[in-house]
Amino acid sequence: MQYTNVAIATVIARISRFTVKVALAGQEQLAHLSNTGRNKELLVPGFPISVRKADNPARKTPYDVLAVQRDGRWINIDSLAPNRVVNAALRDGSLVLPGCQEPLAVHPETTWRDSRLDFAGRDDNGQKWFAETKGVTLANQTLAAFPDAPTTRGLKHVHTLTQAQAAGYASYLLFVVQLPGIEKMTIYHERFAELAPAITAAKAAGVQVLALVCETGPDKITLSHQIAFDETLPFQEVAAPEN
Repeated sequence: MQYTNVAIATVIARISRFTVKVALAGQEQLAHLSNTGRNKELLVPGFPISVRKADNPARKTPYDVLAVQRDGRWINIDSLAPNRVVNAALRDGSLVLPGCQEPLAVHPETTWRDSRLDFAGRDDNGQKWFAETKGVTLANQTLAAFPDAPTTRGLKHVHTLTQAQAAGYASYLLFVVQLPGIEKMTIYHERFAELAPAITAAKAAGVQVLALVCETGPDKITLSHQIAFDETLPFQEVAAPEN
């Protein structure tokens, strides 16, 4: 996925849940942040940040945050990106759901029971399937982890996928790692303890968990390849630099 109207700025501060103040071309500007995670290790004053000019010139935040550069790599924090790259890859066949026969019929945003899942469809043999996508932005060197903030909604989705699998649907949990250079992925137990055992139970029930790493830049993000996922691996967060 390629973004347009992108500029490189510098982080000044996160001033609210959805707003980041940046320095762009010698001026302070406000940029909308769609990602509601903590992002403390990324939204650090002085870090390079890519922003896109908003389509609405009258908006209070005239820019949108796309990615932050840390340790030499661009980390995409656009919360809309994971679904968009997965949607495109499912439709063009570059992302294969194990056990499903191509081509797939793909339907975004489908409600099943009391949950809204990101994708649903049928494969070429008529097998019904569901997929839920989660963006991953937290990493320590080559190990990525999810979540960076407690997510009861994410836990509910895992339970829903487990129920769907038992009901005869092929069910998939897709972690989209929004940065390059990652070799493995895990669950951040200390951040949200309930999630890892729920995923272990889901896998035992037949839910397939895929971790997909991306190639990124200040103005782009594309799916690259699958990496190993192990929810039992320990994770230690890298502290944000002191100002």
